[in-house]
Amino acid sequence: MNKRRYQKLVAIYLLASLIWIIGSDWLLAQFIGDFNDSYVLSAGKGVAFVTLMSGLLYVLLMRLNSAERQVASAATDSTEQLVLNKIPTFFQHIPMLTYAVNWDGKTLRTLWVSDNLYDLLGYTQEEALQPGWWEKCVHPDDRLRALEESKTILANGGGDHYYRVKHAKGHYVYFHDELRRVESVSATCFVGIWRDISTEESALEQVQEYSTKLEKTILGTITAISHMVELRDPYTAGHESRVGELASAIALEMGLDMDTQYGLRIAGLLHDIGKISIPAEYLTKPTRLTDAEFEIIKSHACNGYNILKNIAFPWPVAEVAYQHHERLDGTGYPRGLKGDEILLEARIITVADVIESMATNRPYRHALGIKKALQEIEQHAGKLYDPEVCNAALTLFRQKNYQLGD
Repeated sequence: MNKRRYQKLVAIYLLASLIWIIGSDWLLAQFIGDFNDSYVLSAGKGVAFVTLMSGLLYVLLMRLNSAERQVASAATDSTEQLVLNKIPTFFQHIPMLTYAVNWDGKTLRTLWVSDNLYDLLGYTQEEALQPGWWEKCVHPDDRLRALEESKTILANGGGDHYYRVKHAKGHYVYFHDELRRVESVSATCFVGIWRDISTEESALEQVQEYSTKLEKTILGTITAISHMVELRDPYTAGHESRVGELASAIALEMGLDMDTQYGLRIAGLLHDIGKISIPAEYLTKPTRLTDAEFEIIKSHACNGYNILKNIAFPWPVAEVAYQHHERLDGTGYPRGLKGDEILLEARIITVADVIESMATNRPYRHALGIKKALQEIEQHAGKLYDPEVCNAALTLFRQKNYQLGD
């Protein structure tokens, strides 16, 4: 309580006492009768007594307030010492760096660092206790992120994050930094642990490098298979890759994620793989196909599915190959699927396939051109082709000047 509250308390005590003493004596005088002299004397004694006691009470409360301030000040001054006393000595000898900091909401101050700092980073404890040492040692590429994450962690009472710290010899060390508030010591005191994870990071980088090489190998294999199909049908050379690129661009225009875009590029490369089972003379025939020959050509969708279905792609590549000739109204093949029965990825590949096929040469006709291709999907949007996919494709070509690759 502050001084004003103490004064208010004393005033209330004084007023209540006066009312009681004066009032009670007045009541006695009313009942007893001739009580004038004794009433004045009694009232005077009472007033003097209450005044004296009120003064003593005020002095007592002021001393109590002063004692409270001294205790609070002593507690604040001894926080750092309490921190040092409460951190077990064995922390200094474990293979992780431990430290204590004080955070008042604005300033972060290091109170203590374990003596294995020199073994881990080549710095002395005195250097680490200097203001700004931590910020200077964090890798420049990690510094802004680490500072923002630290503020959030301190505000939440604890947490962890990862960043690189510069060794005294110049190289950088990966650390996992975990920080927790020590409520039993102070609301502003935090104890943290740095764990060197350079070995784990190195292993992770090796895994990522291996994954990248593996991805390139798989993509190279898929491209080689696509080229095998093209060798049997030279008129469509580059068709698969152009369909994949266009499908990926359409997906981007539709706001689909990067994983879906990449999956569509792979699906585009493989959507006609079933043609590997079709006689070459049908694929390159310069005249109109007979009904029987066309039925054989149509089997490439099913054949492509059978070739791809046992490969554990993270995308529905086999189903896209199976469905890329289906149409929204059920007039497509081989299963006559309708509407949402057709995968979104297949609907995207379908539009990309139609545009690319009409815009380039075929053995039985010259290229119809991109203008005719766009008119085809615009005219049949919502009937044969997905309207959202068509709108994205039209935007690409008419507003963003998309060009089919070579």
